[in-house]
Amino acid sequence: MSNGELATTLERVAEGDRVAFRNLYQAVGPRLFSICKRSMRDHDAAQDALQDVMVRIWEKSPLFDRARGDAIGWMLALARNVIFNRLSERPAAALSLSDEEVAGVVERLAVGGDPSLGQDLRRCLGGLKEEHRRCVVMAYHYGLSYEELSTLSAVPLGTVKSWIHRAIGQLQTCLNQ
Repeated sequence: MSNGELATTLERVAEGDRVAFRNLYQAVGPRLFSICKRSMRDHDAAQDALQDVMVRIWEKSPLFDRARGDAIGWMLALARNVIFNRLSERPAAALSLSDEEVAGVVERLAVGGDPSLGQDLRRCLGGLKEEHRRCVVMAYHYGLSYEELSTLSAVPLGTVKSWIHRAIGQLQTCLNQ
């Protein structure tokens, strides 16, 4: 479905058209689920998040204005807000990245690339402080903003920026050795 068709369908959803909503779900549901799954890192949590996203789309569709932006961008913003809210409700321990999770991220990053880079990156990430590693992976792999990381980590925005800046410097130094 083109962006113009998505906008028209979204406008029909705003009028209460359930068939249009079903069509919208079929068109954007897989993409939204993929984003939810990547961010939530749990299939069941991603399904719950997608359901919340679709409910929000249904409820907030009258607020969509194609003059202010495209339909998919508007829906992605809603999805991001739902995901962020769900992540912020998790206890901090649920957001920490274990060595196995870091290894999984590194493996996904190294697929199709230099296998030794994956090993080096895993080693270098392992050398970072836990909160630095978590912020770097959450920012660069999962796409969280500094503000989101600040809220999730319950530390000031400047602290998150410093952690990431310091961690990137350490990673560069480690990878260049």
